Amino acid sequence: MPKTYPVEVRLFVVNKKREGHSWDRVAELVKKEFNIESPGRRQMGKWVKTTDRSTINQALEQTATKELEAKKGQAIAMAMDDLLPRLWKARDAGDDIEYRGWSWFFEIQENVLGSKKFWQYLDKYRIERSGQPEYPPTPSPWGQESLGTQSEQK
Repeated sequence: MPKTYPVEVRLFVVNKKREGHSWDRVAELVKKEFNIESPGRRQMGKWVKTTDRSTINQALEQTATKELEAKKGQAIAMAMDDLLPRLWKARDAGDDIEYRGWSWFFEIQENVLGSKKFWQYLDKYRIERSGQPEYPPTPSPWGQESLGTQSEQK
């Protein structure tokens, strides 16, 4: 029975073969890239023959669903341990709690991407959006009165 490989390995094989690499070269690249024993030629051949956009989408969706489920608890813990205290502190100080929430979100993104890539992507997004119509804000599920500072609420 063939060994099961992660979707990333399968997609890597398909891409490398479609780039014109030989089977030996693809096997070598898999070994180097993923530090695993490479799949057999027959198994890689099946992936190349049967992998189309819908197959890739389905595999990515299944992988993402599993990963998101695993991360759900971590996200809740982060919000409880880090976000909520920041929001309470901002509210007590009369600061804009919505801004504090977004700054927490951006801080996470910057930590994941690194500062250079974070700013690079943010700048690129701003350039792409320039000259386009503004999006209206999405209404808060908690109502407008729950957002903002204490002084704004009085």
